[in-house]
Amino acid sequence: MDAQINTPAAPHAYAADAAFAAGEQRPAAAPAPFIEVRGLVAAYEGKIAVHGVSLSVPAGAHLSLLGPSGCGKSTMLRSIAGLETPLEGEIIVDGRTVFSSARRINVPAEKRRLSMVFQSYAIWPHMSVKENVGYGLRLQGVRGQELHSRVLSALDMVGMAAYIDRPATDLSGGQQQRVALARAYAFSPKAVLLDEPLSNLDARLRARMRTELKDLQNRLGLTTIYVTHDQEEAMAMSDQIIIMREGRIEQAGRPLDIYDTPRSRFVADFVGAANILEAEVTGRDGSGHILAQVGGAHMRCAPRENLPKVTTGGRQLIAVRTVYPQISTPAATPGESHLPENTWPARIERREILGDVIVYTVGWPGGSIRAHAFPSHLLEEGRPVTLHIPPERAILVAADE
Repeated sequence: MDAQINTPAAPHAYAADAAFAAGEQRPAAAPAPFIEVRGLVAAYEGKIAVHGVSLSVPAGAHLSLLGPSGCGKSTMLRSIAGLETPLEGEIIVDGRTVFSSARRINVPAEKRRLSMVFQSYAIWPHMSVKENVGYGLRLQGVRGQELHSRVLSALDMVGMAAYIDRPATDLSGGQQQRVALARAYAFSPKAVLLDEPLSNLDARLRARMRTELKDLQNRLGLTTIYVTHDQEEAMAMSDQIIIMREGRIEQAGRPLDIYDTPRSRFVADFVGAANILEAEVTGRDGSGHILAQVGGAHMRCAPRENLPKVTTGGRQLIAVRTVYPQISTPAATPGESHLPENTWPARIERREILGDVIVYTVGWPGGSIRAHAFPSHLLEEGRPVTLHIPPERAILVAADE
């Protein structure tokens, strides 16, 4: 029986909201930035870790700094918190300059009213839950019933009110993380900074905690900057993502914009799974779509205006997310003249069953390509099929320098 393989549907784009990437022109209706970083240069262990980075975050937004280890994201976060002293640049929080190299301003961390949650949780084992959560409040001079009420309220936010008198040593990893969050929210900070707070948890608990964190941020409406190397965390939790590489911004934007239109091979590989195809540009059609030759296949690709050196005859890379190639039966016949554009005869080369998804490796005139599909309609290895790649899902990307 003829069938269209039940491939995962393409995600829907978010409703339009203001981009706040470095260097982008802010629309007139965009909210004023709550945190601004301008031309920040910072070092880590004697080496430049952040190279002149600028960004801004509107009030109440969740921004994730995403990148591999050593890309400068934690140094950036610690500089905003006041735990590191940058070499150059400015940092502005709620309209107040807290750091300026030019004006020699460097407000101490404890006076910036920013909460920081660390990867290690920093829970003191000799204290109770109440004492841990109330530590910062006590340093501010809060005492008595007000201290108890604010600690209890913060614990209630994270579902830990029943543990208020529990010794810290009796807590699981997930409970310690909730206590660290309660401590961060207890003194009503202006914004919350989180440095890979879920990386020490197992996969199942990490997935649950990221949902709880996002729900909590939505309820409180606090501006949040979140550092992670986990692209799933960043995609699931963020209003905006900045991808960092070697101390610089590689790409910034809404999660699905980054997923669907990566600017470089690095972004395509780092966020999600993608096929990277080597191609020769052969021209453009009347609608601006780019025409390319991939092996023995002629391909129509999405228009792309912001890439340098896209010239006829030039070598180029094309990224196709593994969720977008469409496999169907019966197989197309080689040489058919009525096939839709970007449709070719193909063959299943390999099949990997990964539970709720199947990864097919498909041989086609352009070489081999991976395609994700649901397991409701299995295809055996060696079976002839038809492969279709929607032109809008074939994205030209810059080669890594």
